Amino acid sequence: MKVVVACGGSGSRMAPANKFLNKHLIPVAAGTLMVDLPLQFLSDQGIEDVCIVTGSNHASQICEYISDGQKYGFRSVSYSFQPKPAGISDVLNRVDILDRSVLLILGDNAFQGHKLDLERLEKNGRAACFEYDVGSVDLAGRFGQLYGDKIVEKHPEPTHSRILTGLYYFPKDVFTRLSKLTPSRRNELEITDLLGFYLAEGRLDSYRVDGSWSDLGEWNSWQEFVEKYGRSFVR
Repeated sequence: MKVVVACGGSGSRMAPANKFLNKHLIPVAAGTLMVDLPLQFLSDQGIEDVCIVTGSNHASQICEYISDGQKYGFRSVSYSFQPKPAGISDVLNRVDILDRSVLLILGDNAFQGHKLDLERLEKNGRAACFEYDVGSVDLAGRFGQLYGDKIVEKHPEPTHSRILTGLYYFPKDVFTRLSKLTPSRRNELEITDLLGFYLAEGRLDSYRVDGSWSDLGEWNSWQEFVEKYGRSFVR
């Protein structure tokens, strides 16, 4: 299994800080940066090898900070470059996943108290998404959501409060699915389209995220996280 951490993108939601550093290096507590949270989460799952996909003018900052990953307990860390923001699915085009399953996590997502059943994911041979109940229908409309046989991005009139987090699993045939994707109106390869292939085939499982989850990729949610959790969320 290939474990991929997406740390690219323009970081426009974190302006003006994104002009000076990769957004994933913005602090969330004393001595803890944003990217520390998903990396520590992966380490807690027993994962030892990860691939970091980064980009923009600040890619070297990520490489220098994470380095060989020993501070997280990783055995090895590799790096790949995404020349420009082209969608989350495009992140997978930047790594070698031929005949390999993939666990993908966004570098601005924070999970606590959730345990992945990696053996079950591998054995099932199905794709998986991970839903979290944000507790508000209005808030849920800011995210992608699963509605039976379809995935809706930023539903104008959401009817439930469960949203898709930035954690995904894809089986070994994901490489062939990637080749079928076409750019969206944003000229990006959307993760919802990739998930949609598996949903249409009846091969997409949805798991509930236990514990806590936060999207730290924009200032309002970043501030809510810092105020709510502070040091309690980090080590």
